[in-house]
Amino acid sequence: MGWDERADHAPAPLTEQGRKDADVFDALGSRPRVRILELLAVRPMSVPELEKELRFPRVTLRYHLSVLLGQGLVEEATREGPRRVGRPARLYRATRRAVVTGYPRRRFDLIGELALATLVREVGESRACEGLRKRGQEIGEAMVRDVGTRALVTRWTPEEFERVVLAGHFRAEGAPTEVVARSRDEITYRSSHCPFLELAEKMPHLVCDALDVGYHEGVDRGLGGVRTERLACMAHGAPYCEYRMLWPARARKGRPRRVSRAITPATG
Repeated sequence: MGWDERADHAPAPLTEQGRKDADVFDALGSRPRVRILELLAVRPMSVPELEKELRFPRVTLRYHLSVLLGQGLVEEATREGPRRVGRPARLYRATRRAVVTGYPRRRFDLIGELALATLVREVGESRACEGLRKRGQEIGEAMVRDVGTRALVTRWTPEEFERVVLAGHFRAEGAPTEVVARSRDEITYRSSHCPFLELAEKMPHLVCDALDVGYHEGVDRGLGGVRTERLACMAHGAPYCEYRMLWPARARKGRPRRVSRAITPATG
């Protein structure tokens, strides 16, 4: 029987998921669409707001948005606050859940879920939360030390934290943020995207109320006496995660700290 080299090397037909992934990668192969996604990952925006920021012709902007919507990379969002008179501008935001499976497909969310479930089974939920919170503290403190050393930070202020951590490190790690309030000794920021969202929604008491709380406690320790309060959490049903940070000058005044139920670790 003869050997047909062409048949041996013929590519396998794409699966339906493979075709979807190819379309998504094609949608991302455009610098204007990537810029739109970068902005919509920070906060929901309307077409007029995008037009003002990017200075694209509106017809071009709507075309790119239609492509991103069609591939599930962008979704419509609801405006917060009281409704205004008249027809409100439609808002768009970057999709919060990953839509590209990659090749070969990876299931890091599954291994993460299995690892946490095994931890709880072996040591109990209370000790698991305690261990994750402690580990989060170590990671948070190390992050501040490492990025501060690379950025040559001599004193951590709200401005330096925004520049180095929020606009730098967090953005690079897939958690772009929006600063919604700032002053000399306080900063409040939001993140509409969480790199661990799917896992956090399944196990918020472990991921958010233990590991994340510990992480921000470690950040506070690394910054030197800063106090962070979590105001909202996506895994607990909020539209975003929101944190308020108080620098020592204000923290020393003894301002009472509002504690949200969302940040209290489960005790099992």
